[in-house]
Amino acid sequence: MFLRLQTPKWFPGLSTTARWLLLCELFSLCASSVGHSTALWWLAGHQGAHGLTAYSAIVALTALISLPALSPLGDRRAKRLLLVRGQATLVAVAAALCALASVDLLSLWSICVCGVVTTVAQAVVQPVQSAALLDVVPADRLSQAIRIRRGTQAIGSLCGPALAGLAMSFGGVGWAYALQLLLAAACTVAATKLPARVAAQAAARQGRWVDDLRAGLRAKWLVRVDRWWTLSGALMMVFYAPAIGLMLPLRLQSMGAPATWFGWCSGALSVGVLIGVLGVADRLMLRAGRHRAMLMAVALCGVCLGAVGAVDRVQVLALLFAVIGLCTSVTQLMGQTHRALAVPEDFRARMASAQLAVAHMAAAGAPLLAGLLLQRWPVAQVYGVMSAGFLLSGLALLAVPGLKAFLRLAPEDARNWYERQFPAAFLRADLNRPEPVPPDSAAVSSAARH
Repeated sequence: MFLRLQTPKWFPGLSTTARWLLLCELFSLCASSVGHSTALWWLAGHQGAHGLTAYSAIVALTALISLPALSPLGDRRAKRLLLVRGQATLVAVAAALCALASVDLLSLWSICVCGVVTTVAQAVVQPVQSAALLDVVPADRLSQAIRIRRGTQAIGSLCGPALAGLAMSFGGVGWAYALQLLLAAACTVAATKLPARVAAQAAARQGRWVDDLRAGLRAKWLVRVDRWWTLSGALMMVFYAPAIGLMLPLRLQSMGAPATWFGWCSGALSVGVLIGVLGVADRLMLRAGRHRAMLMAVALCGVCLGAVGAVDRVQVLALLFAVIGLCTSVTQLMGQTHRALAVPEDFRARMASAQLAVAHMAAAGAPLLAGLLLQRWPVAQVYGVMSAGFLLSGLALLAVPGLKAFLRLAPEDARNWYERQFPAAFLRADLNRPEPVPPDSAAVSSAARH
């Protein structure tokens, strides 16, 4: 029935192209979360903390290398072609895992190899999806589109772990990987529905690959507010990522909980994100302001991470993950629209890749830190260490130069703000690119001085 769909009717107010793009991302996230949850649970049961640490570190290091290297593709090649080929690769990986599980040949290294291939494919797909939405949505509807996108991301992340837990409870990891294969195939079909006009901003320009790569990384570094904002988030990610990822199955197994609860806890995290998207984040922003709301959410999230190691009832554990998801939604939504609008169009895919690269750099160190701590203390005590580290890292947000003033800007003033305030960060290698946009708002200039 899915194959007979001509135009999705969901996501009201958006164009058909934007709807298919969001639907593609929904299936992609659901498939990846099913595969990731299945891999984590299998490794926790068969390899323990050593296997989880090795898998997480290998995948994170692969992302750290592949994201910067592949980042120019989103600005140089047709986005539809990249999405279709990337999703087809993910279908092949899911099929390989399903076949290995069906003959009981899964191992640490087979899962790691498949994880590496998946990460390389996602290094192409994720920046393209991020940049393509800004290409197909008008500026006056971008805020709405980003919120709808956050909702679809939450739904995809919610359904994936829950479905993986149910599939493993009834039929083992083989069923879970078969479900991942089905979802990846549906995502590929959705990607083929995108029109060919979803093309690259710079597809007609010829230039050196290394110049594009250097330009994206240079822009990320020279924009002060974005640089320190990114580094502060990466520091928090070192403590946050293991707490909601590789440590969760270990915590549940230490409590004697079945695989179903792994799905429910991961799903509760996404439920919290969805609640934030549906209005709680907006209300908190109106009452406290973007900057203060972000800091409040970081503080509450850190407290909940510590409580995960202290509670002894799995129902309370799921509730804590729902609150963590709500806090995550608030921190991400407070500045996402401003950040997207502030980046020049022809740098969006490259700067999005730089953002993901820094996040994965933190994710590469996170499992190593968690592995060292787990060798010394039980998982419940390690959650306390992660909570303290997260809270201390959150204090770095107070020192980000210009962040508070930037978040006070209206969306129309935030458009191309990075280039207006830091023109030297966006020097083009050729004359076919547009010139930097001159400042046109007194409010923007006042905010830059702060």
